[in-house]
Amino acid sequence: MTRRYWNINLEEMMQAGVHFGHGTRKWNPRMAPYISAKRKGIHITNLTRTARFLSEACDLVFDVASRGKQFLIVGTKNKAADSVARAAIKARCHYVNKKWLGGMSTNWSTTEMRLHKFRDLRTEQKTGRLNRLPKRDAAMLKRQLSHLQTYLGGIKYMTGYPILGQYECSIMFHQHTKRVIRYIWCGSRQHFYWQIGGFQVHAQVLITSWVVIAILLGSATLVVRNPQTIPTDGQNFFEYVLEFIRDVSKTQIGEEYGSWVPFIGTMFLFIFVSNWSGALLPWKIIQLPHGELAAPTNDINTTVALALLTSVAYFYAGLTKKGLGYFGKYIQPTPILLPINILEDFTKPLSLSFRLFGNILADELVVVVLVSLVPSIVPIPVMFLGLFTSGIQALIFATLAAAYIGESMEGHH
Repeated sequence: MTRRYWNINLEEMMQAGVHFGHGTRKWNPRMAPYISAKRKGIHITNLTRTARFLSEACDLVFDVASRGKQFLIVGTKNKAADSVARAAIKARCHYVNKKWLGGMSTNWSTTEMRLHKFRDLRTEQKTGRLNRLPKRDAAMLKRQLSHLQTYLGGIKYMTGYPILGQYECSIMFHQHTKRVIRYIWCGSRQHFYWQIGGFQVHAQVLITSWVVIAILLGSATLVVRNPQTIPTDGQNFFEYVLEFIRDVSKTQIGEEYGSWVPFIGTMFLFIFVSNWSGALLPWKIIQLPHGELAAPTNDINTTVALALLTSVAYFYAGLTKKGLGYFGKYIQPTPILLPINILEDFTKPLSLSFRLFGNILADELVVVVLVSLVPSIVPIPVMFLGLFTSGIQALIFATLAAAYIGESMEGHH
């Protein structure tokens, strides 16, 4: 890539406030090399390094544009929306300045289908065909057109994968199966973090996890606070849930299941309530300084943590039952299989975490796609199906966790 001279003025960058970073309590430690000082609780960005990286980004944009490639400018924050649209129109680029719809960059066939729908509706509106339809049908199609105009108006002429540019601060390459989409980021986008002691905590997941735990503890407290000889409806329900968890544990672990019921029950109930909270609670209306709230199981960190807890329980059960002789299973039936047996135990937490995360994320994407293509009332049955599949995912995770624990105690594969 040829290096060129760009008139990047540090004074103009300071006047524009480029040097103002995030609050010192909300920063990412990986940004440390790019921070020069702290002032009144705010990090001051190193403008010299910023100018150098901005120059490299300009070189990349120039080279790519000279080959006739398309650009997509993305900036979905409310304050930047108008600036993004003006800059993109002036540069004759595509742009997204509202919500980034699921699958827009990873599933081009879905995006292309939306764009065809959008273009057809615009054509019908221009030719006056919408006005000749019954009022109810015309109103429904006009709502669809307005929705698509809001989210797809900036990419209505896009015919393929573009180069993506976002107002955010490094250059990176994101590779899909058989294509490479290049992103140019010029700013900083961070999650919402809390600084607790010397550690940084992902606050979005922590907040929603606390809500789920509070729901579970509150429900259990209300039911067991005053147990009745003749059970009430709530007491009957919780006793049924407890019997269900006992049956799952006994089926998978065997006669020594008793001490593992609390662990399996906690896993099942936390995942179940987390999944349902993502479908029923309006997390996104709660505004955060950075990022947005979602169900705990919609974050890969949560599912990996749950899977690692299961792995710890798996090894603990085996070591408690057999002592160090538990590790003898790795050379059975022959020492040649040692690498494969070790790999098998490493893949168990991976499969647990990615199965749960992938299914919950896929369910949300399906609803988003349907909402963008059809009127709001149509996806409701799909959302009810999502509630059902969310419960199934919690059951699958708890059943597999119990099965792994039972396997380690019995010593067979």
